[in-house]
Amino acid sequence: MTKLRINFGDAPALDGAAPEGYRLTERSRVIGTGDAVFDRARDAIWSWRVQSGSGFIAIAVPQRVEVGAISRFRIRFGPLRPTVICRVFTVVNEVRRAGFAHEAIRGHPQSGWESFIVEQAPDGVVTLRIRVVARPAAWWMRLAGPFGQLALEILLRRNLRSLDGAVGTSAPSAGRLPSSPRSRAGHRH
Repeated sequence: MTKLRINFGDAPALDGAAPEGYRLTERSRVIGTGDAVFDRARDAIWSWRVQSGSGFIAIAVPQRVEVGAISRFRIRFGPLRPTVICRVFTVVNEVRRAGFAHEAIRGHPQSGWESFIVEQAPDGVVTLRIRVVARPAAWWMRLAGPFGQLALEILLRRNLRSLDGAVGTSAPSAGRLPSSPRSRAGHRH
C-alpha cells in the first residue's frame, strides 16, 4: 500500500493565522435552534453529510468520522470531477461544540486543511462554521487564479446549506466571519 502524504509542510490547526502562502477563508451560517437541531447537526457532520449534502460523490469514505480516517470524494463542479483525498486529524466532541477537521493528502487539488464545526450558543442558536486554510496544489488550480477562490466560495455556500435536510430547518442565508487582512492572506507581520 502506498503511504499517503500530506501536501503541505506546517501542522494543521483549528485556530490561528494561516501559514505563509496560504489563504484563510472562514464562513458560518445559523442552521437552527435547540438541542435537537444541535444533536442532528453533530451526527450529520460525523457522517460526512456536509460533503455528501454538497454534491460530493463518495468513492471510499468510512461510515463515521474518526481521527486518522481517510476519505475520497469526487467533486461535481461543472464539467470537472476532481478527486479530493483527506485525512481527519481531529474530532471535536464537546457539550456545545462538535465536528472535525481534515487535511489534504497529496493528489488533492488544494494544499491545506479545513474544519467543519457546529456550535450551540447559550441561547440555543446552532451555527455551522467552516474554516479553510489552503492554497492551490494542482497545476490547473494555480492556473485558475482568482477563479479558484470563486470555486471555493461556491463550494462553501453548498457546504453551509448541506445540513438543512438533516436538521429539518431552513435557516437564513450564509454569513461571513470577519477575517483580518493578516490571516486572510496568510502572511505574518
